[in-house]
Amino acid sequence: MKKIFLASLFLAAPAYAHVPYVEGLDFQDDAAFTAQPPIEKSLALYSSFNSPTDQDRVVFTVTEADFKDAKAVVDAAGRPGRKVSFNTIVPACAPYASVLPSVALIGPQQDGLPQQAADAQLPFTVAADQGVQALSNTEQGSVIKEGITGTQYFEQKKGSLIVTRPGSYEIVVWEPEGRIADYVLVVGHEEIFGAAEIMQSLKRIDYLRAGREIKDDRCRQELKP
Repeated sequence: MKKIFLASLFLAAPAYAHVPYVEGLDFQDDAAFTAQPPIEKSLALYSSFNSPTDQDRVVFTVTEADFKDAKAVVDAAGRPGRKVSFNTIVPACAPYASVLPSVALIGPQQDGLPQQAADAQLPFTVAADQGVQALSNTEQGSVIKEGITGTQYFEQKKGSLIVTRPGSYEIVVWEPEGRIADYVLVVGHEEIFGAAEIMQSLKRIDYLRAGREIKDDRCRQELKP
Protein backbone atom coordinates (compact mmCIF):
# COMPACT_ATOMS: atom_id res chain seq x y z
CA MET A 1 0.00 0.00 0.00
CA LYS A 2 2.80 2.43 0.91
CA LYS A 3 4.56 1.78 -2.42
CA ILE A 4 1.34 2.45 -4.37
CA PHE A 5 0.76 5.71 -2.48
CA LEU A 6 4.32 6.90 -3.10
CA ALA A 7 4.03 6.03 -6.79
CA SER A 8 0.83 8.07 -7.06
CA LEU A 9 2.60 11.05 -5.52
CA PHE A 10 5.28 11.13 -8.18
CA LEU A 11 2.89 10.47 -11.03
CA ALA A 12 0.86 13.50 -9.94
CA ALA A 13 3.76 15.91 -10.38
CA PRO A 14 4.05 15.81 -14.19
CA ALA A 15 0.28 15.54 -14.60
CA TYR A 16 -0.47 18.79 -12.78
CA ALA A 17 1.66 21.64 -14.12
CA HIS A 18 0.74 24.09 -11.34
CA VAL A 19 0.42 23.52 -7.60
CA PRO A 20 -3.31 24.16 -6.96
CA TYR A 21 -4.67 26.22 -4.06
CA VAL A 22 -8.39 26.87 -3.61
CA GLU A 23 -9.98 29.96 -2.09
CA GLY A 24 -12.01 29.06 0.99
CA LEU A 25 -10.02 25.87 1.56
CA ASP A 26 -6.35 26.80 1.36
CA PHE A 27 -6.67 30.57 1.76
CA GLN A 28 -9.41 33.07 2.54
CA ASP A 29 -10.89 35.77 0.32
CA ASP A 30 -10.22 38.55 2.83
CA ALA A 31 -6.52 37.74 3.32
CA ALA A 32 -3.55 37.89 0.97
CA PHE A 33 -2.05 34.58 -0.19
CA THR A 34 1.67 34.34 0.64
CA ALA A 35 3.67 32.74 -2.16
CA GLN A 36 6.58 30.82 -0.71
CA PRO A 37 9.93 30.90 -2.50
CA PRO A 38 11.05 30.39 -5.12
CA ILE A 39 8.77 32.84 -6.93
CA GLU A 40 9.40 30.93 -10.16
CA LYS A 41 7.42 27.96 -8.81
CA SER A 42 4.16 27.67 -10.73
CA LEU A 43 1.03 28.05 -8.60
CA ALA A 44 -2.64 28.06 -9.62
CA LEU A 45 -4.87 30.01 -7.24
CA TYR A 46 -8.53 29.09 -7.81
CA SER A 47 -10.31 32.24 -6.74
CA SER A 48 -13.52 34.22 -7.11
CA PHE A 49 -14.63 37.83 -7.38
CA ASN A 50 -17.21 37.66 -4.61
CA SER A 51 -18.38 41.27 -4.89
CA PRO A 52 -18.13 44.06 -7.49
CA THR A 53 -15.21 45.63 -5.58
CA ASP A 54 -13.39 42.42 -4.64
CA GLN A 55 -9.60 42.52 -4.95
CA ASP A 56 -7.47 39.40 -4.47
CA ARG A 57 -3.83 39.68 -3.47
CA VAL A 58 -0.68 37.56 -3.51
CA VAL A 59 2.38 38.73 -1.58
CA PHE A 60 5.97 37.58 -1.78
CA THR A 61 9.43 38.76 -0.75
CA VAL A 62 12.65 39.01 -2.73
CA THR A 63 15.94 39.24 -0.81
CA GLU A 64 19.48 40.19 -1.77
CA ALA A 65 20.42 36.53 -1.46
CA ASP A 66 17.87 35.66 -4.15
CA PHE A 67 19.96 37.55 -6.70
CA LYS A 68 22.88 35.20 -6.02
CA ASP A 69 20.77 32.05 -6.21
CA ALA A 70 21.00 29.56 -9.07
CA LYS A 71 17.61 30.75 -10.35
CA ALA A 72 18.78 34.34 -10.70
CA VAL A 73 18.71 35.80 -14.22
CA VAL A 74 19.85 39.11 -15.67
CA ASP A 75 17.71 41.86 -17.15
CA ALA A 76 18.36 43.78 -20.38
CA ALA A 77 20.80 46.07 -18.55
CA GLY A 78 22.79 43.14 -17.15
CA ARG A 79 21.48 43.45 -13.60
CA PRO A 80 20.78 40.28 -11.59
CA GLY A 81 17.14 39.62 -10.79
CA ARG A 82 14.37 37.07 -10.49
CA LYS A 83 11.69 36.45 -13.10
CA VAL A 84 8.11 36.98 -11.92
CA SER A 85 5.34 35.61 -14.17
CA PHE A 86 1.57 35.97 -13.80
CA ASN A 87 -1.67 35.62 -15.74
CA THR A 88 -5.34 34.83 -15.28
CA ILE A 89 -7.59 32.25 -16.90
CA VAL A 90 -11.39 32.10 -16.62
CA PRO A 91 -13.70 29.05 -16.93
CA ALA A 92 -14.78 28.94 -20.58
CA CYS A 93 -18.54 29.01 -20.12
CA ALA A 94 -21.20 31.36 -21.48
CA PRO A 95 -21.88 33.15 -18.15
CA TYR A 96 -18.18 34.07 -17.89
CA ALA A 97 -17.56 35.06 -21.51
CA SER A 98 -17.27 38.74 -20.57
CA VAL A 99 -15.14 38.27 -17.44
CA LEU A 100 -11.83 40.07 -18.04
CA PRO A 101 -9.70 40.38 -14.90
CA SER A 102 -6.95 42.97 -14.57
CA VAL A 103 -3.69 42.18 -12.78
CA ALA A 104 -1.06 44.49 -11.29
CA LEU A 105 2.40 43.76 -9.94
CA ILE A 106 3.45 46.25 -7.25
CA GLY A 107 6.87 46.57 -5.65
CA PRO A 108 9.91 48.80 -5.13
CA GLN A 109 10.29 51.27 -8.01
CA GLN A 110 12.63 50.08 -10.77
CA ASP A 111 12.78 50.19 -14.55
CA GLY A 112 10.02 47.62 -14.98
CA LEU A 113 7.93 49.02 -12.11
CA PRO A 114 7.68 52.79 -12.67
CA GLN A 115 5.76 55.17 -10.47
CA GLN A 116 2.02 55.04 -11.03
CA ALA A 117 1.00 57.32 -13.89
CA ALA A 118 -1.32 60.17 -12.93
CA ASP A 119 -3.99 58.92 -15.33
CA ALA A 120 -3.72 55.25 -14.38
CA GLN A 121 -7.14 53.81 -13.58
CA LEU A 122 -6.39 51.54 -10.66
CA PRO A 123 -8.89 50.73 -7.90
CA PHE A 124 -6.23 51.18 -5.21
CA THR A 125 -3.48 53.61 -4.23
CA VAL A 126 0.19 52.81 -4.77
CA ALA A 127 2.66 54.21 -2.21
CA ALA A 128 5.02 56.95 -3.40
CA ASP A 129 8.09 54.70 -3.25
CA GLN A 130 6.37 51.82 -5.06
CA GLY A 131 6.06 51.09 -8.76
CA VAL A 132 3.41 49.20 -10.68
CA GLN A 133 3.04 47.14 -13.86
CA ALA A 134 -0.61 46.65 -14.82
CA LEU A 135 -1.99 44.03 -17.19
CA SER A 136 -5.45 44.63 -18.68
CA ASN A 137 -7.48 42.06 -20.59
CA THR A 138 -9.59 43.83 -23.19
CA GLU A 139 -10.89 40.78 -25.08
CA GLN A 140 -11.39 37.13 -24.31
CA GLY A 141 -8.64 34.74 -25.36
CA SER A 142 -8.76 31.33 -26.99
CA VAL A 143 -10.13 28.28 -25.17
CA ILE A 144 -7.65 25.84 -23.64
CA LYS A 145 -8.27 22.56 -21.83
CA GLU A 146 -6.58 21.79 -18.53
CA GLY A 147 -5.21 18.29 -18.93
CA ILE A 148 -5.88 16.52 -15.65
CA THR A 149 -9.18 18.16 -14.63
CA GLY A 150 -10.60 18.39 -18.16
CA THR A 151 -11.93 21.90 -17.48
CA GLN A 152 -11.88 24.41 -20.32
CA TYR A 153 -10.65 27.95 -19.73
CA PHE A 154 -10.41 31.22 -21.60
CA GLU A 155 -6.70 31.97 -21.94
CA GLN A 156 -5.74 35.56 -21.17
CA LYS A 157 -2.73 37.86 -21.37
CA LYS A 158 0.52 36.85 -19.67
CA GLY A 159 2.76 39.25 -17.78
CA SER A 160 6.36 38.81 -16.69
CA LEU A 161 9.11 40.97 -15.26
CA ILE A 162 12.65 40.48 -14.03
CA VAL A 163 12.63 42.25 -10.66
CA THR A 164 16.03 43.64 -9.67
CA ARG A 165 15.37 45.19 -6.26
CA PRO A 166 14.88 43.36 -2.95
CA GLY A 167 11.75 44.02 -0.96
CA SER A 168 8.08 43.17 -0.61
CA TYR A 169 5.97 42.62 -3.72
CA GLU A 170 2.26 42.22 -4.30
CA ILE A 171 0.09 40.94 -7.14
CA VAL A 172 -3.44 42.36 -7.16
CA VAL A 173 -6.34 41.01 -9.27
CA TRP A 174 -9.73 42.65 -9.84
CA GLU A 175 -12.58 42.71 -12.35
CA PRO A 176 -12.84 46.28 -13.73
CA GLU A 177 -16.55 45.99 -14.54
CA GLY A 178 -17.38 44.50 -11.17
CA ARG A 179 -18.49 41.14 -12.53
CA ILE A 180 -18.90 38.38 -9.95
CA ALA A 181 -17.21 35.24 -11.24
CA ASP A 182 -14.61 32.56 -10.69
CA TYR A 183 -11.11 32.70 -12.16
CA VAL A 184 -7.62 31.29 -11.73
CA LEU A 185 -4.49 33.33 -11.08
CA VAL A 186 -1.35 31.57 -12.30
CA VAL A 187 1.90 32.73 -10.71
CA GLY A 188 5.31 31.40 -11.72
CA HIS A 189 6.54 29.50 -14.75
CA GLU A 190 8.55 26.52 -13.45
CA GLU A 191 7.09 23.15 -12.50
CA ILE A 192 8.70 22.52 -9.11
CA PHE A 193 7.31 19.55 -7.18
CA GLY A 194 8.67 18.38 -3.86
CA ALA A 195 6.73 16.20 -1.44
CA ALA A 196 4.67 19.13 -0.10
CA GLU A 197 3.67 20.28 -3.60
CA ILE A 198 2.69 16.77 -4.67
CA MET A 199 0.60 16.28 -1.53
CA GLN A 200 -1.18 19.60 -2.13
CA SER A 201 -1.93 18.59 -5.72
CA LEU A 202 -3.34 15.22 -4.70
CA LYS A 203 -5.47 16.87 -2.02
CA ARG A 204 -7.25 19.08 -4.56
CA ILE A 205 -7.35 17.05 -7.79
CA ASP A 206 -10.74 15.36 -7.19
CA TYR A 207 -12.29 18.65 -6.04
CA LEU A 208 -11.15 20.39 -9.22
CA ARG A 209 -12.08 17.50 -11.51
CA ALA A 210 -15.64 17.80 -10.20
CA GLY A 211 -15.65 21.54 -10.90
CA ARG A 212 -16.52 22.35 -7.30
CA GLU A 213 -14.40 25.51 -7.40
CA ILE A 214 -16.90 26.97 -9.91
CA LYS A 215 -19.63 28.64 -7.85
CA ASP A 216 -21.96 29.60 -10.71
CA ASP A 217 -24.32 26.64 -11.26
CA ARG A 218 -24.90 27.47 -14.93
CA CYS A 219 -21.18 27.61 -15.63
CA ARG A 220 -20.43 24.40 -13.73
CA GLN A 221 -23.25 22.52 -15.49
CA GLU A 222 -21.98 23.69 -18.87
CA LEU A 223 -18.41 22.59 -18.20
CA LYS A 224 -19.16 19.53 -16.04
CA PRO A 225 -22.46 18.13 -17.41
